[in-house]
Amino acid sequence: MNEEQLRDRLEAVDVPPSRLEMDALVRAGRRRSFRRRSAQAVGGTALVTGVLLAVPLILARTGPAPAVRADAASTASTASAPAATGADDRCRMTELPVPPGMTDASALAVDPTGRYVVGNDVVKQDFRPILWTDGQPEALPVPGKSVQATAVNASGVVVGIVEDGKQEYVFRYENGVLTRLRTTPGSWHVYPHPAINAAGDIIINAEPSGNIEGKDSIVLLWKAGSTTAVRLPVPTEANAYDITDDGTIVGAMYKDGHADTPYAWDLRGNGRKLKVPAGQTASVYAAEGNWATGGLWPSMTPALWNLRTGEVTTPAARGPAATTEQEKEAKLKGPGPGNAVNSAGWIVIGPTVYGSVLRDGATVELEVPGGQRGSARDVSNTGLVVGQAIATGDDGENLGPRMWRC
Repeated sequence: MNEEQLRDRLEAVDVPPSRLEMDALVRAGRRRSFRRRSAQAVGGTALVTGVLLAVPLILARTGPAPAVRADAASTASTASAPAATGADDRCRMTELPVPPGMTDASALAVDPTGRYVVGNDVVKQDFRPILWTDGQPEALPVPGKSVQATAVNASGVVVGIVEDGKQEYVFRYENGVLTRLRTTPGSWHVYPHPAINAAGDIIINAEPSGNIEGKDSIVLLWKAGSTTAVRLPVPTEANAYDITDDGTIVGAMYKDGHADTPYAWDLRGNGRKLKVPAGQTASVYAAEGNWATGGLWPSMTPALWNLRTGEVTTPAARGPAATTEQEKEAKLKGPGPGNAVNSAGWIVIGPTVYGSVLRDGATVELEVPGGQRGSARDVSNTGLVVGQAIATGDDGENLGPRMWRC
């Protein structure tokens, strides 16, 4: 089972995701110990793909938002972001070429400018990283059994995870050199994947080796150019998932192993709660500029936060009719959390297969040939969407990496 197939089976549960699920979602299936985590995490089936949404610009307040699980009668405010200007009514697809010999590749992330894209080929249960620069592919070094690229910044600096037997570590690839990044002293399992900002600051979560569900986890930070991490001074078992160019770190506080309260921290560890609609719990998974996205539970819907104000909106995801039993089941459960966001407030969500863009109230599809669906994974500030094409039908065969210009 490769990452895309496992992703099809996760995030469909109607409870907040555990850190074990987040770990399995992006890194599962590559060695036996990680298959153990994956089997424990799977709680339902759904096709994990993306839909891209943009919301209006004006932020309207309806009074203070309730705390997580608060019973007070209050409604979430409507956050906003500008729609792209000059955009076509469709997002036009381009196939991304792959290095020779790679047959199961997909694009995973794009830098804010749209120049650099990273992704991975899958060989049995192991990853092989790829960097595209201006659309041209480069196979990155493979110093271990499995090497997964997970993010890239506007300077083309790539970060990811190396796994080689019992050894695992975060790497940075810059100017043709892959560098191992050291954790703080001790034996740690890092998860789910590193994030990087424009300056080159890198974050990831780490739990003591042998622990699961994020027990006693900490947040690690490598300042730009550093090879040794420092511990971010946030509460134990807080988890961080992204870092913005101004150093804002986003994630969630966890309770009983599940995401509970969305948070934003600065590099000194000063945190602030983000607002949540009444009766919901939440986590933030991605941020760019003034915007952050994540998910709400039990509604299984995406959320968009204005990081300047903490206000939240719940965009109404739309898409084409479900065509498979898995898609129908997923749509009944809810569209899933936001997994990526750009500076205009467009968000990529999952797990249901929608393959479309919602902009100014209109659905703009990710253009694909007949018999295919577009699966969005990330979006740049320039409106470039990256991901993969998948075959329609229950098998969901990966047809290769794609990008769409919106």
